[in-house]
Amino acid sequence: MDAPVTRARTDEQLFVSTLPGLEPALEAEASALGWKPRRVDGGVELEGPAGLHQDANLRLRCASRVLLRLGHFRAGDSDTLSDRLAELDLSHVWDGRSPPKLSVSLNRSPVPGPDVVFSAAAYAWNVPSVERAGPLDEEGGGPGLTLLVRVDGDAFTVSADTSGDALHRRGYRQEVSRAPLRETLAAGILRLAGYDGTQPLVDPMCGSGTFLVEAAWMAMRRAPGLLRAFAFESFPSFDAQAWAGRKARAEADALPAPGAAIHGYDINAGSLGTARRNARRAGVTLALERQDARTLKAPVKGPGLVVVNPPYGKRVGEAEDLPALYRALGNTLRQGFAGWRAAVILPDEAALVKALGLTGARSLPVKNGGLKCRLLLSGLDVT
Repeated sequence: MDAPVTRARTDEQLFVSTLPGLEPALEAEASALGWKPRRVDGGVELEGPAGLHQDANLRLRCASRVLLRLGHFRAGDSDTLSDRLAELDLSHVWDGRSPPKLSVSLNRSPVPGPDVVFSAAAYAWNVPSVERAGPLDEEGGGPGLTLLVRVDGDAFTVSADTSGDALHRRGYRQEVSRAPLRETLAAGILRLAGYDGTQPLVDPMCGSGTFLVEAAWMAMRRAPGLLRAFAFESFPSFDAQAWAGRKARAEADALPAPGAAIHGYDINAGSLGTARRNARRAGVTLALERQDARTLKAPVKGPGLVVVNPPYGKRVGEAEDLPALYRALGNTLRQGFAGWRAAVILPDEAALVKALGLTGARSLPVKNGGLKCRLLLSGLDVT
């Protein structure tokens, strides 16, 4: 006989996802907030009191999405599956009116396909049908409640999406320049590079200013979710007054300005205009200047951090021009920023890594917009 539904032992059990390669950054960030994360493939697991999902959405910079676990069970056939789904307590996330959307993930399961899960859910919840949400790796499920059913063999885990739009959508970057960098990736790179806001930061190819804004917010201790809405705000259990209190506490924690200089440069005047407007929407003032990264020198005394997302060829410019550009960028880092640390995200191509010439740099695999990349960390005392 299949076991009944098992619910979390604490008030809330969460799975917080992140981009590939950023799990250590997310774990460190959650730990710094006083939580006790458990690193797993694709993110971290958290347990804590009611409302933890709200704080996680509000405060975690490297997170892509926050899922609230609703229950775990085993089911060997469709009848048992319907019974177990019917036993789930959805009252705190679903009003019982508009049917929820489902995203189904099957892994080594005897379930012949997702249609079985959709049919069982519709029967269990007494609705005509259940809409397919599709994978939530990149975007949200749209308006209304989205539930995720993960199936491993005969083990089922049901979760509610509390985020809505993916968490890289902070609300300030309404314009992008060439080769945009996702906000969550920028924040993760800064954390992996050891940035804490106490030393100057320079981005010599700043584009739309994502590294700069994320660095400014980190230095100011400003919560990344203050400018946006979340899916949990439509839950029946949502307490608007308590949420307003959480946001007010986050606002009170923020400093008025970064404590150290943050400088951005780009050879493209249009990109600098985009960065300036994005920064204005984020509530920060940046030092921006049009200058060629190939001839750039440190604008202030170090030590500090240089962080850069150079062109990839697949996105900007011609691939045959990249080795020369990377060699010049490497010279800038070694000569114009001697004594500074460096964090460079670049395509996972041996020729470009060699051209950059950051001897002894730590190399980590990451992805940027689906492209396999390397994050090179130079001059860092990291393990």
